[in-house]
Amino acid sequence: MSRIILSGLLIFIIVFSCLARGAVTLVPQAIIEITAGFIISYWLIEMIIKKGISFIKVGFFIPLILFFALIVFQLLPLPLGFLKIISPKTAALYVYLMPHGASNNFFSLSIYPYATMLELLKIAVYFGIFFFIINKIETKGQCNLILNSIIALGTSISIYAFIQRYIQSPQGVLEPGAYGPFFNRNNFAGYINMVIPLALGYFLYEKSPNKKTLYGFCIAMMSLALFLSLSRAGIVVYIMGLIFIWLFSRTRPALRQKTRMLTIWISVIILSFLFFVDIKVVWGALASLFKKDALVVLGHGYSWGDIMRIWRDFPVFGTGLGTFVNVSGMYKSTAFQNQFVYAHNDYLQLLSEVGLAGTLFLFLFFMQYFRSLFKVWMKRRDAYAVCMVFAATASLFVMLVYSFLDFNLHIPANALLFFVIMGVAFRIAFTQFIEKDEVRPNLA
Repeated sequence: MSRIILSGLLIFIIVFSCLARGAVTLVPQAIIEITAGFIISYWLIEMIIKKGISFIKVGFFIPLILFFALIVFQLLPLPLGFLKIISPKTAALYVYLMPHGASNNFFSLSIYPYATMLELLKIAVYFGIFFFIINKIETKGQCNLILNSIIALGTSISIYAFIQRYIQSPQGVLEPGAYGPFFNRNNFAGYINMVIPLALGYFLYEKSPNKKTLYGFCIAMMSLALFLSLSRAGIVVYIMGLIFIWLFSRTRPALRQKTRMLTIWISVIILSFLFFVDIKVVWGALASLFKKDALVVLGHGYSWGDIMRIWRDFPVFGTGLGTFVNVSGMYKSTAFQNQFVYAHNDYLQLLSEVGLAGTLFLFLFFMQYFRSLFKVWMKRRDAYAVCMVFAATASLFVMLVYSFLDFNLHIPANALLFFVIMGVAFRIAFTQFIEKDEVRPNLA
């Protein structure tokens, strides 16, 4: 019974976060955090009642613990003298703001602790859900339910976005603005780019012609909606994702055979775009990436060079998680926008907010995660595990690439989906599925 409840609540927050405009406002975020807190608390209490606390032991959680410890350190009140030693620019900023009263006060490394606490809570929810999935989602049925719900959601919002645009503009001329349930077309593109590979995975795995046709339809609708969004970064990442899928499939003989049919299907999808998309408009959007001020174009008016200036002033510990909006205005060298909430490059924003130390901890976490995932995946012979871990890895890859060009991992719906896929991929890779949806864990 608890398995049904917890799986249902997990799917609820996935769907709700997407339909609530990406959950970028405080009320949807609060609902997600409360629901996620209930899921994790219910699971922990149930575990204590039944057999005591027991978790899957994985090495990549050590750098993650260090990352959270660093963020807590950013929040601690420190003497100004000590702050001058470990982060001179942070101390200088406090002295500038409080020229007569700074010396006798305590200050945090985070220039805005409240923003850091809010961001820390969101990240804790994402990793908490990831941790819950790799420990509690145990059956093939649960994995299929989660992944197929995501595919159904992605297809539905793609059809809605497609209809939405042609109702608003019968000629198909797309204006900037909201797309589907999202406030921004680039956020939509990031979400759909993660869902498409999951449908590709089932397309490769299923043998039934009817199921292949169904998943092929889902791929086609999501791909078409993505191109119609005219998201420059989204289209570039989509193409890079296809290249990655083709190259990654070369690592397994079974996948090399399956991707031949996939190549034909993708070719048909791309040709169908000619009937719906004005190639000149698409190329015009992509061509802007090659202008002389490309770094400003990619930053949507904020130069990546300015972010590096922030990092040079706060190299080790950063300005505080979630504080980019508070510091970016002081380093802005362009006249396009008055205020920048996000850097349009998740990695550079992370570097400016948590410094080299925090960035290194997260890098080690992801490096060890993918290393362990790939190592086990290469040994698997089960067709389901081979195809779906392959697909989930492609989903994660496109988002990690997209993060160079936008701030999708700062959109709660997209970040939540990313960590859900991470958790399900790990669970499928490390689980030996047997008859009647029983499992034999293989987590050594």
